[in-house]
Amino acid sequence: MKTILKTKTLIACSIITALTGCGDDYTPEVKENMYAPEHGGNIVVTLSEKEGFGFISALGTPDGMPVGEGVATDMDGDILFIRDGMLVSGDDTGISLTGPKVGVRPSDYAATLDTGDTETIELSYNISDGEKSVPRTMTINIVGEDAAPVVVGDLIGNFTKDAGTGVLDLLKNVSDADEEPLTVETSSVVADAANPFAIPFTIVDNMLNLDIAAIASEIPDGNKVTFKYTYTIKDHNNEVSRNMIINVLGVKDVAGAPLIANYFLTENIVETDGMLMVDLAKDIVEREGDAIIVSELMLDGVPLTNSFATRFEDNTLYFNPTAYLDDIAAGAFKEFTFTMKVSDDKGNMSDGQRELIVTVNGVESNLLVSTAGADVGFESDGKGFAATNCGAGTEISNSIVANGTGSLQMLGAPCYMSYGTSYFPDLEIGGKYYLHYNAYVATGDASPYIMIHNDASTTNHNFWVGDRPWHPANDSWRPLIVEFDTESGYLATPGGDGTTPIESADQLQLYVMSAWLGNDGLPVFDDFEFIRYDNIEGVDILTANAGSFEDGAYVPTTSGGGLVEVREDTNDATNKVLYVDTTGADEDGVSISFPIEKGSIVPGGRYRVTYDIQYLNFEANKEAATDPKINQWGGYPVDVVFKNPDNATDFTLFSTVWNGATGGEVQGVADEASHWLGFNAETDWNSDNLTVDFVLKSVGAQYIIDNIEIVRIP
Repeated sequence: MKTILKTKTLIACSIITALTGCGDDYTPEVKENMYAPEHGGNIVVTLSEKEGFGFISALGTPDGMPVGEGVATDMDGDILFIRDGMLVSGDDTGISLTGPKVGVRPSDYAATLDTGDTETIELSYNISDGEKSVPRTMTINIVGEDAAPVVVGDLIGNFTKDAGTGVLDLLKNVSDADEEPLTVETSSVVADAANPFAIPFTIVDNMLNLDIAAIASEIPDGNKVTFKYTYTIKDHNNEVSRNMIINVLGVKDVAGAPLIANYFLTENIVETDGMLMVDLAKDIVEREGDAIIVSELMLDGVPLTNSFATRFEDNTLYFNPTAYLDDIAAGAFKEFTFTMKVSDDKGNMSDGQRELIVTVNGVESNLLVSTAGADVGFESDGKGFAATNCGAGTEISNSIVANGTGSLQMLGAPCYMSYGTSYFPDLEIGGKYYLHYNAYVATGDASPYIMIHNDASTTNHNFWVGDRPWHPANDSWRPLIVEFDTESGYLATPGGDGTTPIESADQLQLYVMSAWLGNDGLPVFDDFEFIRYDNIEGVDILTANAGSFEDGAYVPTTSGGGLVEVREDTNDATNKVLYVDTTGADEDGVSISFPIEKGSIVPGGRYRVTYDIQYLNFEANKEAATDPKINQWGGYPVDVVFKNPDNATDFTLFSTVWNGATGGEVQGVADEASHWLGFNAETDWNSDNLTVDFVLKSVGAQYIIDNIEIVRIP
């Protein structure tokens, strides 16, 4: 479908210039304007209708980038601006102008474009220095891509024979990238020849209405009868087939046994949710007042064994979705079918089996992908990344690769590589995020700087304010993590102009910078992930929630000397905390060990570590200079070590806590892949003896610790 140009819209912005004198006796020198602005050619940009919102620089290179060869310049050094902007042709529905940047939202054209269609928008404008100008055009091609409906899984309906009418949404778990209307016609529903008999049905607004009452008498008690069908889902240009399975359960009311009001239970959750607790005795009536017993619980046809993922206690199912973070792709789902028998404590068994289906939905936690679909693994063109100040340039490498077939290599220093504003997600004030990536650094070279800012070259926040994750620089790949707290660090620190980077949250971009300091070499990068981790509920992996210390009889397991015991909180007499005094401890510090659940640590897993800590005598030790581990800004070290003592596998979260004597909550991210067994080496955490150790190395320090929680995160 083609669009028709109805108007030509003036989209220019006006510039108001205010000149202020410095006094009656001051006459500024008049600067001669000798040269008109120049540029490297008209701009032509081609975008897919599926790309996210982005900006094209009207003063930029011929491909619309803000920096690089061909940007608009003025030999007089005058400030350049846009004037006389005009829509020459095309539909400007998805076009906006912000200063010298043209905003483009390709998705606004998706509904009118099919594969092979292109919407071309041409703009004309002048680049002016205030007196002289040069004309330029910008041509934006939006390429159509028609998408067929996507079906995830078969459609399954479960009903008892006394249901009367059964209703199913025929478009459940069906999506269309073009967001076109989808339809199912009654004539497209085809029954399998092996079906025992037909169920009368109608379709209204893509909802299937089954007349169960009409066939109830044909369903034997104690049996489940299955009906199979196929049907067709259509958009305006495509159609896909889907399987449908209808199960009708014949059950009878057994005298003296519990009456099951609902035989088919469902739960729908997300893989990052906390523990799901399902009362398997709900919606069951026990008419004699006897206790209800749920038994013979099976998962996908296999007797359930309690584990970190699932356990069954006192008629309650505990289901941990984070145990399946590695199993479910973003946008996909996985169903877990539990079956069970129901009786009372007198042995009276209800007819049939009860069923629970738990659906776990995968989500895209990598904000670099979910925001604009960037090529974070460099498997194609490295979409989203650009060299902004890099004379030597970058290239997609197929020879030094962490995962997949591609990586990105800097070919010299200095080199600023940016992940642009139109791709980088808007940060939320109060949020905590982490950047995870793999880096290859040659012997003697250095790990580049990482920074989030709207302009890393500004004098307010230069690149060295950012982070430079440590790398052994030994011709190897290493996973690296940089944590970002929007309420602390340089993101919340005012610059010379009094503003903080987070105040421009919608203008931020990610910079990877091989700079002038040190021999930066030719580093290689792969697999960028940017994830918010503070708002994930998760499930605590500590055994029996040992980190709350409310059990006054709890005796901690320690090593290294010092004093460790549960005490009353000096700040709150109603609370108990773990008190630690490192006086007289070994040189390696005091280690407090906590057991963690078998199955909770997995290869490549990442874990949010949260705890409250207060260094009680920090100020006294700082003044007396008796603790060499602290610094004047309130920092002191806390290491969190995950161990499998059966095979000496371990990994560590090294951290500096910055709260001094004040105390408060601390959060950090531990990465199992940061072990030292070799990049992508296989690790084994299948043990009943897993521990996490908190190691305190300060000298003569007194701490209180509370509310330790460790959860698996994406």
